[in-house]
Amino acid sequence: MSHPLLDLLSHMTVTEPKQSGGLQVFGLSHVQPASLEYRTLDEALAQSLLEVTEMTEGGSVPTLKLVNKSDGRVFLMAGEQLIGAKQNRVLNTSLMVAAHSEIPIPVSCVEQSRWSYRSRSFGSHGTSSHSKLRKVLCETVTSSYASTSMPTSDQGRVWGEVSRKLGAMGSHSDTMALEQAYTDTKTDLDVFENALTVPEGAMGVVFALHGKIVGLDLFDQAGTLQKLWPKLLRAYAMDAMEPATEAKPVATRECVEVFVKHLRDVEPKQFTSPGLGEDMRIESKELVGAGLVVESSMVHLQAFASEF
Repeated sequence: MSHPLLDLLSHMTVTEPKQSGGLQVFGLSHVQPASLEYRTLDEALAQSLLEVTEMTEGGSVPTLKLVNKSDGRVFLMAGEQLIGAKQNRVLNTSLMVAAHSEIPIPVSCVEQSRWSYRSRSFGSHGTSSHSKLRKVLCETVTSSYASTSMPTSDQGRVWGEVSRKLGAMGSHSDTMALEQAYTDTKTDLDVFENALTVPEGAMGVVFALHGKIVGLDLFDQAGTLQKLWPKLLRAYAMDAMEPATEAKPVATRECVEVFVKHLRDVEPKQFTSPGLGEDMRIESKELVGAGLVVESSMVHLQAFASEF
């Protein structure tokens, strides 16, 4: 059966990788014409066109209120971090928000030991969930969609991964805030960011850690990847800084092609997105993934290797 996600994966071009430390980046390009116009989360926040707040004065851990004040759509990527209000959160899934609309958005807490206001609305520090946490979110939201048709996460697993990550990075936070790990490793993350630039002409990227393909992010247009590149790169660099449990030879383009084939071999399951379009879920023994499709256009596809 034809589907926008699977059709796109059948026409991918993979570039030779760039590498820094144990992190490799492969570029992905496609010929799908970009038909949608939208701002990213950080663009809309910087222009004061988007407001994200607690649902009520008392707050609700798994849900926030988003108001798009602009005349255009806003895209939010799964895993992006929102800082402030009663506790820091991350987005459970990718969303496209219509112009002049207000919607509840599904989130997870990444600051376990705070429940008090630091600001009335949320902002961005330009960070995302690290890649292993993004995988946890993808897995548990996929499971929740299957059982409840709702994009909720396993908050216990999220807190467990945040705690593990803080320990692995040697970071201490009185409120168990994931953001502290980014603050403490900024100098090392800058090294990765200076060494690895967006692959020229790419709409997507595949990341390998210590020789193993672990994740993929693909967008409908190169401009979106360019804008979200620092968040994506730092998310994987955070995990590349952990010692390898099993170092392998460097990954190759053939490894990427095998990973993409596994994606193509799974028929996506369709769920109604909290925003515009459909939230497509892909799950097999090799990987777990999710895609946002709006007006038959694949806006974002994320996928993670099962053993990562």
